[in-house]
Amino acid sequence: MESRLLRHPAAPALGIFLVALAIRLVFGLVVHRPGDFIDSDMWVYDLRAEHLRSGELGPWDTFTPVGYPAFLAALYAVSGKSFTFVAVVQALLGAGTAAIAWALALRITRDGRVALLAGAVTALHLPLVLYGGLLLSETLFTFLLAAGTLLLLRMAERPSAARALGAGLALGAATVVRPNLLLFLPALPLWLFFAVPGARRALRLAALVLAGTLPVLAAACVHNSQLMGRPTGLATNGGLNFYLAHAEVAGIHFRERGYDHKIYPLPNMLRYQGHQRTRVPLYEERHFYGKAFALIAKDPALLLRSLENVRIGFNQTKLQFWPGMPGHERLLDRYGRLCFPLLLLPALLSLVVSCRRIFAREEAGRLLLAFLICSAILTLWLFLGDPRMRVPFDLFFAILTADAFVRASGWLDARIRKLLGQEELAGGG
Repeated sequence: MESRLLRHPAAPALGIFLVALAIRLVFGLVVHRPGDFIDSDMWVYDLRAEHLRSGELGPWDTFTPVGYPAFLAALYAVSGKSFTFVAVVQALLGAGTAAIAWALALRITRDGRVALLAGAVTALHLPLVLYGGLLLSETLFTFLLAAGTLLLLRMAERPSAARALGAGLALGAATVVRPNLLLFLPALPLWLFFAVPGARRALRLAALVLAGTLPVLAAACVHNSQLMGRPTGLATNGGLNFYLAHAEVAGIHFRERGYDHKIYPLPNMLRYQGHQRTRVPLYEERHFYGKAFALIAKDPALLLRSLENVRIGFNQTKLQFWPGMPGHERLLDRYGRLCFPLLLLPALLSLVVSCRRIFAREEAGRLLLAFLICSAILTLWLFLGDPRMRVPFDLFFAILTADAFVRASGWLDARIRKLLGQEELAGGG
């Protein structure tokens, strides 16, 4: 029985899941318990979840995407607000993400070595472990993003309405947790055009995926519109994020009823001095989108200067993964600096090298990862150049980098064998 289990094709995924789960349970229950770090954004998520439970909602509750607070509210309702329960559930989601990374890599590369390496990197990746021990949206979003990507690939291999709707539902759930995934959705029909035979079939599948996605998005929009008293999108923080990504200030203040609302994005704090005061509530996204577009119209070079946000988002500064690990700042700083040369750069180079063949149908998986990574880069550039925004996409970098290292090792092994063979022939002669 035991040997049969070990020989099962999914045995590596189970091993990766158990290793990832053990690490996250120790981290979330002992080292970095979510209940010990309820501050800043964590406090906001907790407050929004409590508002959903009590029904005492207002315009400020639209500022944060509703997906993660709704998730927390459900966990609180089931467990009597046990942060231990939250840590366990987030550990399970993180472990599930690592197992899905294995499945994605296997589907894309058809190489068990690549799948094992990608799954192991995802299981051990420090930022993904870190965010499982906090009341932050990274763990839930990463799981839903990974699940939606896997479902898209399965749908492309064996198209069906059920698979398309399932993929759409997962992507919709991910988008109400992190609306920046909206930047990927326009690329979906284009990806399907290359992934499946026949333009009509591609369009039909794209429509079915969106049919699964839109009801989830619509529910979130209706919720926010009722709170604002006018049509509203998935969250009202987009306008402010877009403005601060291009306004050359460290942060912005809004005072209301004696309380000072302060937003200081870490990339802005690294680059600029001073702050700006506003009399307009920060959830008035149309106002801040308008201010941002006015700035860009006056100085179009702002768009080029904002590319610095991408460099910051790829950890090419002393910016740690917020909010860090008390007492382990040096570890996190060093790890962040190693991410670029060892994890991110090889993946980007592999996409550049494969760009000529990436639109072939057999490379549909690689093309999908390229589109998703591009959406993450656009988010860093246009909205918020924080490594936090990139971390959920690191499992895609892990897959591409694992593939690049396995291919490079195979090439190197072949070269060495060839050289040794030539030396033996020369010696024999």
